[in-house]
Order: sequence, then C-alpha cells, then structure tokens
Amino acid sequence: MRTLYTGTALALLACTMPAAAQDGPEITVQSPLLLPSAGMMNDHMHEGGEAMIGLRFERFRYGGTNQSGTDEIADPAIVAAGYSVRTTSMTMDMVMLDLMYAPSENITLMVMPHYMWHRMEMVGIDPDAGTGGGHGGHEGHGGAHAMPFGEVHGHGTEGFGDTLVSASYRLARGPKLSAHATLGVWVPTGASDKTNADGTFVHYGMQPGGGTWDLEPSVTVSGRAGGLGWGAQASYRWKTDQSNASGFAFGDKARATGWLSYLLGSAVGATARLEYVHEGQVQGHYNGPHHHSSPPDRQENYGGDTVTAGLGLNWLLPVRTAQRPQLGAEVAVPIYQDLNGIQAPQEWRFSLALSQTF
Repeated sequence: MRTLYTGTALALLACTMPAAAQDGPEITVQSPLLLPSAGMMNDHMHEGGEAMIGLRFERFRYGGTNQSGTDEIADPAIVAAGYSVRTTSMTMDMVMLDLMYAPSENITLMVMPHYMWHRMEMVGIDPDAGTGGGHGGHEGHGGAHAMPFGEVHGHGTEGFGDTLVSASYRLARGPKLSAHATLGVWVPTGASDKTNADGTFVHYGMQPGGGTWDLEPSVTVSGRAGGLGWGAQASYRWKTDQSNASGFAFGDKARATGWLSYLLGSAVGATARLEYVHEGQVQGHYNGPHHHSSPPDRQENYGGDTVTAGLGLNWLLPVRTAQRPQLGAEVAVPIYQDLNGIQAPQEWRFSLALSQTF
C-alpha cells in the first residue's frame, strides 16, 4: 500500500512538470472559493508576505450495527469472538487553530494545534455476563470488565491532540494548473496515556494523542477554467516510531482525494469531493492494565479502507476588510467501508472552517 501511494504522489507530481515550464506573464490566482478548505489540510498556498489565521471544527460520528470487513456483524457473533460488550456510538470532536504565513510566494508555513473530545456509548451483549458463564476469552489484563446484558454505559476523554507543523513549496503556477508539495511533521503534544476511573487504559481510539513523531508528505494539484475548478491531493502519514511510551502506535494512514468546484456567485462557491483513506491497524500493545472485553480494546479492530463523498459551500463574508473572511462547511458520508476486525462504522462527518487572510 505504501508503494501504491508513493506512485500516486509521484504521478501527481509528474503531471505538474509541463505547467512548471510555462513561460509568460499570465498568472491566475486560485479563488479560495474553489477549494474544499473546510474538510482538507494543506490544500492551498498564500502570496508572499501573507498571513492567515483560521478556526476549524470537525465532528465524526460512528454508530449503528457493528461491521466486520464490509459486512454487518450481529451481537451473537461478537460474543462468539470473545467479547461481552460492543460500541453503540462514538462521537469525536476536534477544534483546530490554523496559523499560516508565507515568507515568499513559493513557500507557505503552517502550524495547527488542536483539542479533541471523545464520547462513547457501549452496551452489554453477553446474556451470561455476571453469571459465571460469560465469554471471557480476552479478559485478564485489567480485571473483569463485563457489563450486564442490555446495560448501556457512556464514557469520554478530552485533551490536546498532536500538533501539525508543515511547509509547502510551490511546484507550478499557471493560468490552468497549479501544484505544490508539502512536508508535514506531527509533533506528539497530545496525551496517549489516558485512563479509566479504575486506572486501566481507555480504548486505543479514545487517546487524544498518538505519542509518536509522524511524517506526512503530500502533493496537491489544482486548476480552474472560468467558474469551474478541480483538484487532487495524495498524502501518506508515516509513524516513525513502532510504539509510544504507552506501548502502542496507531497505524500509518494513506489518503487520496479529488474534488470539483463551481462558483455560484462572486462570493459563494460549491464543492463536491471524493476521498479514499487506508489506515493500518494499531501496532504494539498497551504496557499497563487494560481491558479486552470489547472490540475497541484490541489493536486488530482498528483501521481499514473507507471511501467518503462530501458536499461543501464556501462563502466570503460581507465584512469590509482588505480581504474578506471566508466561512466554509462540508458534510461527508461514507459510501464504502472495509473495516479491520470488528468496529462501529462511520456514519457521517461535518467540517466547519472560518479563516481570515491578512
């Protein structure tokens, strides 16, 4: 999979070479209304000397019937796999601060810290739980954690996540095609050792930080013809460490996305986007007390392949400034999910972004 995405990134880069060789005074500045900024990172660059500050909110919602691969999995099958509890729903919220500065027209720098909230509800699914005959094939790491059959339990975590620091370099800039390459570094500023009230580690996916230094290179191409815009981006987030201080590491993540956009007016633009994400399963294992009673407690129940379709709007707010602030929103739903192990599938994602360029 790494080879596939390296080839994709190189192919996108190769497509920009003819544009980079163009000579002539005609330069078209890409309208920010044609970029899906609410749901993407590093999708644009700035002019030399420009700075931008932005605030972004994203909500991910997971729930419904649990899934294994592409198929739904019923509670009896989950119990037969050795679990007594399953996820009914999970909500993950993120608030991100976008800070960007372009020291020249060919380089744009960005710092993006963020804060995260996780909330999960779980239900007991083993009719024999608490009777001495329950399925306990994965217990013994943090003591019994079985819930009575039908009981619903909610819990959550919050905290600062990891911080993205990136530099983008302009590869091509022309009237029909622009391109840039970005190298991002994820700094492990978020906690990866959150615990439950009983002192055991929370589910891997509820840790706000990854605890590893990650590299994320990407290549982005975009263009326009009148009021119609298009673009594509490929990226790969690589974990440089095999485990963090808590004994585990999240899987690498490869992403490819493409979009079409259209100017609905001088101050409003619409975008449509498809995104493919491949994420590896959690590596390593908690090195302290933890439970194995539910699928989110185990490393093999993370990651997989997801294709998502999104629609968005961008609006230049009617504020009298040299450059008007922009408000963007995107709603996305998965159209294909092939999940590792047993997981609650993603139901939808909502992104909202407000930015001001100076």
